[in-house]
Amino acid sequence: MNRYRKVLPAGFLAFFLFTLSACTSVHEPPSGFLGNYSDLQKGKSFKQEYIESGVDLTQYQKVKVNPVDVSRFQNPRNEYSEAEIQQLGTDLQAALEKQLSKKFQVLGSEDRPDRETLVISPALVYATSPERLLNALTFWFIGFQFSKGSAAVEAKLTDGATGKEVAVVAERRKGGGGLSDPKSLLIGGFFRFTHAQGAFNRWGKNFNKMTSQTT
Repeated sequence: MNRYRKVLPAGFLAFFLFTLSACTSVHEPPSGFLGNYSDLQKGKSFKQEYIESGVDLTQYQKVKVNPVDVSRFQNPRNEYSEAEIQQLGTDLQAALEKQLSKKFQVLGSEDRPDRETLVISPALVYATSPERLLNALTFWFIGFQFSKGSAAVEAKLTDGATGKEVAVVAERRKGGGGLSDPKSLLIGGFFRFTHAQGAFNRWGKNFNKMTSQTT
């Protein structure tokens, strides 16, 4: 009985520290997708963002998500096959469209954007998988997963009518979608892509937040 009294508080403390660490950060190095990174600053919705002066993102009623650029995906250890990288890009686009559909009319690939349309062009910079064996061992002994997967994104936002770039964002997420993502928190450490998929959903929510705030 005394053994469990000692283990349970430690497990709760570890879980609390995990939730604090499942957060955003700045990814390095940049992929080059955005071209100019000097204007990026700490944002309200993303860790790094920049909105052109005078631009009102709340004016848009429609959104079009271009296919995710994976040509700059950083895979130095050849952790992922080309097919897996392409699938991650497809998953990211689907997650963004699903979350954005809660606020916008989402245009298809053949639909032509107009002045009411915000076009989002994302690039998946990298994704990392958790150390699943390590998580299995630590979960067995203390009921906690230490190793977390991560993912990084960069995106350009352009006006549908003019094609003018109106905003850019960049962010790295570790540990999935945060406290609102119980799937990542509870089982993410045992699966290869769960944390990345949690991050994808969170980024969709972030775009909804970003386009709801006036500058």
